[in-house]
Amino acid sequence: MKLASLPKWLRILLIAIAVFIAGVVLPFLSWVITDEGLNRTAHAEFCAQCHSMEPFWASYTQDIHGGNSRFGFQASCTNCHLDNSSSTAYFYSKASKGLHDLWVETFGNPEQIDWEAMRERREEYIYDSGCLSCHNNLLAATQKNSKAFLPHREYFAGRTDKKCVSCHKHVGHKNMMDYVRKP
Repeated sequence: MKLASLPKWLRILLIAIAVFIAGVVLPFLSWVITDEGLNRTAHAEFCAQCHSMEPFWASYTQDIHGGNSRFGFQASCTNCHLDNSSSTAYFYSKASKGLHDLWVETFGNPEQIDWEAMRERREEYIYDSGCLSCHNNLLAATQKNSKAFLPHREYFAGRTDKKCVSCHKHVGHKNMMDYVRKP
């Protein structure tokens, strides 16, 4: 049966249904699948599935930002290691870093990575946007306390290239190098 042979009202209905499916249903399903995928891969438990991440998981669980938080909040790997400044930045950094990590796990030799040298370059893969998304009242809180504000003054004034982890060197992974060095 050809579309042209159908009654006009039925052709209009079929076209309306096709437009609805293409314009509403498919984008919605795409969004749901993408959102579910992003959420399922955003937690530390997902990242810890790779053998090379075991020391980082162990040190993360001992840190106040991880499993040892007396406040009931845990930062996830993606809070710190992905750019949280916008949805586009988050998606791009998640895709690029995820593909990189998959490549290294599959074809590289993660056991040969010099983690002490990597820690010295921490500003390259820890994002202030993640810190500030949780510590969103840091400016107001530190302005009330002159001892706390002095170290942050240059940062909030935009007069330094330092990042949060420039000063807070061990945040996120308590005694990380002790876990990395273990046989």
